[in-house]
Amino acid sequence: MGCIILDAIRCPSNDVGEHMARSLSGAKIAVKLTASVVNTLNDTTAIQGSQPSLNFSANIADGISVGQANRGWHSKSRTILEDEQEVIDLATFEGLDIGAGEGNDCLGQALTLEEVVTIVVQNENAAGVAGHLEILPSDSEGWTAIGTHTVANGGALLAQGMLVKHQPAADGFDVAGSNHRVTFRAVNGGVSYSVYMLGRHDDEESSSSSSSLSSSSVSTSSSSISTSSISTSSNSSSSISTSSSSTSSQSTSSQSTSSNSSSSLSS
Repeated sequence: MGCIILDAIRCPSNDVGEHMARSLSGAKIAVKLTASVVNTLNDTTAIQGSQPSLNFSANIADGISVGQANRGWHSKSRTILEDEQEVIDLATFEGLDIGAGEGNDCLGQALTLEEVVTIVVQNENAAGVAGHLEILPSDSEGWTAIGTHTVANGGALLAQGMLVKHQPAADGFDVAGSNHRVTFRAVNGGVSYSVYMLGRHDDEESSSSSSSLSSSSVSTSSSSISTSSISTSSNSSSSISTSSSSTSSQSTSSQSTSSNSSSSLSS
């Protein structure tokens, strides 16, 4: 399996008052998925086709409309013990402190979302380490847009598994008043996981400022994964080599200090 590295939102360590305007700069998403399907004939002639072939990228502007976002956040290397769970409330981030105060973003400003533009969740367990990460709407006020990904339905994330959802439309993935809580649960072993998000708050549109503000990125780089097989038959044999997909959203920040922490929440 290829090595997957995730990084996101780099923010200054000093606090910035809640009255300051927030803006998002340099955000980008890129998805690349490629493979070559090779058919080797009996005479050793190789015929090759490029499938799948996906190369998508888009810049995310600052704002609240199509292809825009004005909130960025992540929490890396969160730990859940086996058979335990935690809940993240996307409307208030209640009880969640990544190092700049409970319910705040990395600049110490109150964090609330009305829409999610991009969300990335990764099970960061090392390859081969047990532990399924289940992701699902909470029993109370569950955020249904995330979908239900459990061991029972085969959707839970194993080591290095990743869930990516991107919705650049004007409505994004709606975070409604009674639809905003996500449960993360560890099954068959403990899990270390990370969450990355770009979102919008429509009632507080970002504005430009001469002050240094935040920038965000979600970047994913991965090494190639290749498998090949040759089967002997009277007609032909085939091999398939693939390179793994990557989802990235890159950006820069005017300051280099990063603040990340994890906290445990109750359901």
